[in-house]
Amino acid sequence: MVESVATDRYTPRKPGNVLPTKLRGGVMAAKLRLLSASTGLVAALVSAVIVGWQSSPSNGAAAGPLQLDVTDLPMTNVSTTIKWPVIETTDPSPFDPCNDIPFDAVQRIGLAFTPPEPEDSLRCHYDAGNYQMAVEAFVWRTYEQTIPADAVELDIDGHRAAQYWIMKPTDWNDRWWVTCMIAFKTSYGVIQQSLFYSPIHSPERPDCLQINLQRAHELAPYYKF
Repeated sequence: MVESVATDRYTPRKPGNVLPTKLRGGVMAAKLRLLSASTGLVAALVSAVIVGWQSSPSNGAAAGPLQLDVTDLPMTNVSTTIKWPVIETTDPSPFDPCNDIPFDAVQRIGLAFTPPEPEDSLRCHYDAGNYQMAVEAFVWRTYEQTIPADAVELDIDGHRAAQYWIMKPTDWNDRWWVTCMIAFKTSYGVIQQSLFYSPIHSPERPDCLQINLQRAHELAPYYKF
């Protein structure tokens, strides 16, 4: 005996609720055309606004002729770190230690453990093995502006000079560097001669002040004042 299939599992739509296939396609096409027309209208409006904004003069321009701001007026109350010569000079390089001091003179006093090395500006780096030295000329700073208040002034071969510490030998500095300086007064600015060493790499601890003074006497004949 064949049992009857339950009819409540699938209920077809009523004929009045189903659109014919051709009619459904027409409605869809009409909706797409309407959407396309709306999008085109919005794009046209946006383009018109942009063109009008670019072509219309600004309020400032409509008020009169174009005015340029003056840019060459002096500025006041402005701080800067730009270097500028403080002494009237026509030679930006009056003394170049690496080129003006003969190599044999440097070698003779033990500063050529490695070849002299030019560094930034007019600075030359010398290597004595257990300590280092640097000689540098400045044309943008005076002798008076260079030396600190606790500097000891002295005469080195007829030239005014001053000796002072940069980093004194202390418990903290002994882990890093000990540095002392001699500054010479020149007609164009100042010559600085620094000696520095690391106690870690130089356990014999050279006498910074004494050795730097000795090197100053030996190099002064080659300095340009």
